[in-house]
Amino acid sequence: MNNTKSEEKLTIKRQPRKFQGYREYIDGVPLEMVLIPDGTFTMGAPESEEGSRNNERPQHNVTISSFLMGRYPVTQGQWKAIASRTDLKVNEDLDPDPSHFKEPYQEIERWQRPVEQVNWYEAVEFCQRLSKLTG
Repeated sequence: MNNTKSEEKLTIKRQPRKFQGYREYIDGVPLEMVLIPDGTFTMGAPESEEGSRNNERPQHNVTISSFLMGRYPVTQGQWKAIASRTDLKVNEDLDPDPSHFKEPYQEIERWQRPVEQVNWYEAVEFCQRLSKLTG
């Protein structure tokens, strides 16, 4: 079988690791965090990748330090718990209830639905407040 560039096989190397994370409660609202381990990866597209752009090159190795990330999208309840904490304000005022979808959906309570209608700066403010609170 002849592989063309678009049919090249991708090799994935996986290192088995135990799940590491924790659950924290902010004003009674659970927040699950997952540890993203440090490591090195290749960023960018090779010259041969069909459809890639010049701003995706050159390929280069990037090394990151470990960090924590939310296991699930931020819920309306989590947003409200942090946005209501004006004592944690860094730069931006936050609307504690910005979402358009406020009704329960099937079996999902409104406060468990993902938050939406927030911009980049508000999301950064949320993360900064959360970091101040949790360390």
